[in-house]
Amino acid sequence: MSTSCGRGPDLVVHQTAVVLDTTAPFAHHPDFARRLESTMSAALEYWGGDWKALAHRTVTFQDEQFVACGGMGTALGCFDGDIRLTTRDPSIGTFRCVEATVLVHEIGHAVIGDRDHRDPRWMDFERVAQELAGRIGYPDGSAPCELYPSVWRHLPGS
Repeated sequence: MSTSCGRGPDLVVHQTAVVLDTTAPFAHHPDFARRLESTMSAALEYWGGDWKALAHRTVTFQDEQFVACGGMGTALGCFDGDIRLTTRDPSIGTFRCVEATVLVHEIGHAVIGDRDHRDPRWMDFERVAQELAGRIGYPDGSAPCELYPSVWRHLPGS
């Protein structure tokens, strides 16, 4: 199990290490572990996978605007055996909740691979977005968590 900078994980969810290299308020709220687990569970169900697909892997949340992924320096997330994702969007700033990140998308790569995004499920996240809707965002906990399913969409082959 790899972790950021050789340190141990901040938490473990079903044998998946989670590293929080972020100052995003949602990642440090007391309900984060529960919401992370339910988001991961919804993603696994959507992609037809189970927790074995993520066992002994690491999910790293980081503050950098982009993560490097396969030579591309402008990705919001990456699966290369482990998952790395930013907690910041280039146009809206820091995400208010874990559900708004590209975690569901990257779990898709962990479950089905499909680097070229040819599976039709890449184009329709409405079912999983509905399941995750209605949660609150942070830092203040009074506004809804805005989900951006379009963040998860990619045209086949792009």
